[in-house]
Amino acid sequence: MYQWDWSVITTNWPLFGWGLLKTIEIVVITMATSLVTGLLMAILRMSKNRLLSGFSYWYIEIFRNTPLLLQLYIVYRSAQFGSFLAGYIALTLNLTAFLAEIFRSGLSSIDKQQWEAGLSLGMTSKSTLRRIIIPQAVRRIVPPLGTYWVSLFRDSALVAYVGVAELTHAAQEVSVNTYRPFEAFTALAIFYIVLTYPQARIVAWIHEKVRIHE
Repeated sequence: MYQWDWSVITTNWPLFGWGLLKTIEIVVITMATSLVTGLLMAILRMSKNRLLSGFSYWYIEIFRNTPLLLQLYIVYRSAQFGSFLAGYIALTLNLTAFLAEIFRSGLSSIDKQQWEAGLSLGMTSKSTLRRIIIPQAVRRIVPPLGTYWVSLFRDSALVAYVGVAELTHAAQEVSVNTYRPFEAFTALAIFYIVLTYPQARIVAWIHEKVRIHE
């Protein structure tokens, strides 16, 4: 029978701790960037300019319908980026496409009379979008944004395959160095559960609050 040895986890705790910090770092900066680029892509997608709208359409379709691992590999191999930067760029490119559709859905759900009301008050289209439309759309898109935030923690594990020293990479290193893959990857699973489960519950609570008040 297999004899579990959890001392390999306590001995390599600093490695896991560093991996955890790297995971949080890449998730935070990816989400922060993608919120901006996703909104920009959504606005381009809704543009009356066919060139801008077409560019956004194909960007969204390509990155939503190809594997993230493939995107990560292409970014890493096609440019002379370091591992962390390549992982960050690939995750951002991918998440931008998904958030763009969320933003577009939220913006499209606002009644056209809201636009007309803003314009009738002498506001420009940009001002109407910024001061009237986006604040109302935000309330509708917070739940799905929260879901993608939690999912991003899991997706970030893929950057280990290009050498980013995050949690999964730490588990791989411990597994190779100690010949204890069961302990290493069981600990990894526990880390992700502890990290994501509370956030998933918060997202579910937010979704319920929004649903009740609409």
